[in-house]
Amino acid sequence: MSAVPIETRGLGKQYGRMQAVADVTMTVPEGSICGIVGTNGAGKSTFLNMLLGITRPTTGSAQVLGVDVRDSSGKWRQRLGYVTDQDWFFRQFTVGEMVEYGRRTWKHWDSARCQHLLDSFELAKTQVVRSLSKGMRVQLAFVTALSLRPELFILDEPTSGLDAVVKRQVLQLIVQEAAAGVTTLIATHHLSELERIADRVAFFHKGRVILQSTTEDAKREIRRIQTVFPQGMPDEIRQAPGVLRIEQSGSVYGVIVEHDPEHILALCRRHDPVYLEEMDVDFEELFIHIMHKEGYAREQIILD
Repeated sequence: MSAVPIETRGLGKQYGRMQAVADVTMTVPEGSICGIVGTNGAGKSTFLNMLLGITRPTTGSAQVLGVDVRDSSGKWRQRLGYVTDQDWFFRQFTVGEMVEYGRRTWKHWDSARCQHLLDSFELAKTQVVRSLSKGMRVQLAFVTALSLRPELFILDEPTSGLDAVVKRQVLQLIVQEAAAGVTTLIATHHLSELERIADRVAFFHKGRVILQSTTEDAKREIRRIQTVFPQGMPDEIRQAPGVLRIEQSGSVYGVIVEHDPEHILALCRRHDPVYLEEMDVDFEELFIHIMHKEGYAREQIILD
């Protein structure tokens, strides 16, 4: 495997006057799980389609598994597993016929692994694809993608339509493959799922990457300070630079702080708190904060 499974430099795609993806430079290390998140229409799927060779870039370059994505041979796709919420199956085929198609198409196909996955997902080879629910078709997509023994996994909203039990199975499979050295690039709106498995993340907005880092470094963008004061929240802390907002639940205050929280922690200690703890924020809160800084915010909708 290439030491760098995915590497892009100034990658962009333009449709007429619309810039779908602009100047994306990204490196995804081997064995990592990298999450792609962003606003609706941010260019995530277009970016993935360029990596897959489905969409031709307008500007810049991209290498996948050491091969330029403009390579017309497509041989590098033999080493790549792909799952999307829009399946590519032949609807009139049975599951068994789709499996046979996979066996004949991918030269590293593992029939024993395929059967194990079919049994685990409780998919019978006699079932006709058009009779499967959306969630079952997603499971079949994972069966085929994993059976070709991929070096790289590209996933676009891969858990759409899955129930909670199967979703956990799928996330565990992604983590297992990463532990075995398989690199995963996953685009999703399900931030809580991504938080559980990703070690890197890239935030897209209007076709551009506005932040990319390890998940731990991304979480340092904002922090939560949980505290209790005998006389309530001091105004000095409410008005301190870096405080984004203050939440209250009974006597417990949550102080949401941008970047380095040490100054606010020191202010809190000066007021003799009964309780004081610095905490991570979840990915959803991080996403909202980062997009708000980019000017992307929506007011609450109030119905008559």
